[in-house]
Amino acid sequence: MIFEERRTVVGPGRLDDYISVCHSDLWPSIRASGGKVICLLSGLIGDPQNELVQITSWRSLYAWEKGQTAARADLPGMYQSEQVRLLRPIASRPKSVIPERDRRPYYGFRRFFIDPADMDEFVHCSEDGIWPRIESMGASILGLWTPTAATSPMEIVLATGYHSPSHWEQTRYEGNRPLGVDRELWDKENALRRRRVELAHRSWVCLMRAHDLS
Repeated sequence: MIFEERRTVVGPGRLDDYISVCHSDLWPSIRASGGKVICLLSGLIGDPQNELVQITSWRSLYAWEKGQTAARADLPGMYQSEQVRLLRPIASRPKSVIPERDRRPYYGFRRFFIDPADMDEFVHCSEDGIWPRIESMGASILGLWTPTAATSPMEIVLATGYHSPSHWEQTRYEGNRPLGVDRELWDKENALRRRRVELAHRSWVCLMRAHDLS
């Protein structure tokens, strides 16, 4: 399975129109070609509201190529620009089927840059150190990917869901164990979080709003 990251900048005042066309035309065309949109996010903090990120899963490269002829409608003036790239999953998320209970209305969309040789250790620090603690607080990891193109440093893309912007703030690491968080989870995270910080050359995150896919 491969994933497409599509970044779209819609025209001023056209966000609602664009999302309406996604529901009526674009997403049905994607599904008919064998794709499945797993999220559509728009900027909230860090990116403008009219900048969107859509991640779509495809069964194969052939299915993705087939879908390119059907995935976009004629939308004159509705969007200003688009950038598309392919991603491959590198961890246990995204799940093959994402249940509704895993979805959240807000997402932290984070990028890291690391040495390619450190990928497996980076994934371990995330899966076994950081994720268990924040998910025990109600967050939900949507997925961890890297672009299919080989680069050095290597980019890592992480999408993590939250119930609200304040929930996102509550899960931030501040050095003191939050009330209700298991001490064993906290202690394990501390060591692996420090190591992940060492592995990342740089990192930044945007908080984004999720749009309904139904």
